[in-house]
Amino acid sequence: MTPFAASELAPMGSSMDDLRPFREHLEGTISRGRSMGDNGSAEEKSLSGDPWGQLGDDMLVYILARLPLSPLKACKQVCKRWQAVTNTPEFDILHKQLGEQQPRLVCYRTNHLVRSKSQAFAYDEESRTWVTLPPMQFPSHNHGSLAGASGLVYAIAGPGDNKLTYKLTRSPSSPSSFLETWCKTPVMGFARHAPVVSVALGTGRTGSGHKVVVAGGVPDYEPDHMAVEVFDSETGAWEVYDPLPDEFSGSSSRLWMSGVVCDNKLYMSLIHSWTIYVLDFSTRKWAPVRLQRPRGLIYHHIMAINGTLVVAGLCEQSGGKAVNVWKLNSQTHSLIQVGSMSGEVFASLGFSLNFLVNENLLFVFRAYIKDGARVVGEVSLEDCTTEWRVLPSVSSLGYRFDTMVTFCTNINISP
Repeated sequence: MTPFAASELAPMGSSMDDLRPFREHLEGTISRGRSMGDNGSAEEKSLSGDPWGQLGDDMLVYILARLPLSPLKACKQVCKRWQAVTNTPEFDILHKQLGEQQPRLVCYRTNHLVRSKSQAFAYDEESRTWVTLPPMQFPSHNHGSLAGASGLVYAIAGPGDNKLTYKLTRSPSSPSSFLETWCKTPVMGFARHAPVVSVALGTGRTGSGHKVVVAGGVPDYEPDHMAVEVFDSETGAWEVYDPLPDEFSGSSSRLWMSGVVCDNKLYMSLIHSWTIYVLDFSTRKWAPVRLQRPRGLIYHHIMAINGTLVVAGLCEQSGGKAVNVWKLNSQTHSLIQVGSMSGEVFASLGFSLNFLVNENLLFVFRAYIKDGARVVGEVSLEDCTTEWRVLPSVSSLGYRFDTMVTFCTNINISP
């Protein structure tokens, strides 16, 4: 095995002195693990002839901390020494700094009767399997308000409270664990049910803030039922923007609308009628987006991949129905087809579909089905290609569940 220099294994911008607290705590943990009994002693002896057994504990930590999710979970079962090394808060922190970050699809199965029995699963691309995650403790919220969106997962707090509770699921730089911190906003100006929610990252003077945009979802019998509010993480306050255009009247919920923040603009569309508007945050003005409707389009969703607006939709074609993907050419204001899902893959889905995107991965799954089929497509906007495959079904083992919430994240998740 090729030896590693300690400086190569240390996190970027840190020295071995910076990591001394990790090493000191781990040495104490390992010592306690080795005193667990005769099995531990025999195991230690068996490692003496193994090259891995010749490694010091600190070097072993730095190597294991670089592993992706699925191999790390397997390593925890190798021996008591490796289990002791990896089952510490300090190792978790180091793994968030050094571990391989991959975009992940997360399915959270909710049990409305006993919330502690809800379960979360992350799909691991490397092993192509679902990995069970630790329990996700959501703050109190209305049933049915929990949802995934572009860049976050969110819920609306209890009756009469009308606060948005959310967790960022996308971050260009933060290594923090997805399971750690929930954000809770002040009371929104309007009571909402099933609004469209999106997030803009890298906002503010320092570029480290974010803005959460909430559009529509206000009952029709309430005034300003198409209201748009923006929460600024730096000011900690909501700000009311101009409401949705009149064309959205009567359809202002996420069941009929699709929306995403892209390039400091909020794009909103009616998924069946091909009505698309854009709100520029700098001018605060709505403007129609004039795009020719793709031939045979039945319904669509709008998303963003690496700062480019992307449209995915169900189309009626000569060979039958198909899912197609387009990208927006901002210079010509036209759509360019990127790819189409093969008929064999599409046959596993059905016709009522939802779409999620994370980096260059596009996830498609059946709407309103708790444990329906899911498909992942790798999208190359530069080459105008897509590659699709069907994911294995989420395990049916475990407690009963009432709803399935699906979202994407590229923030570190540990099993």
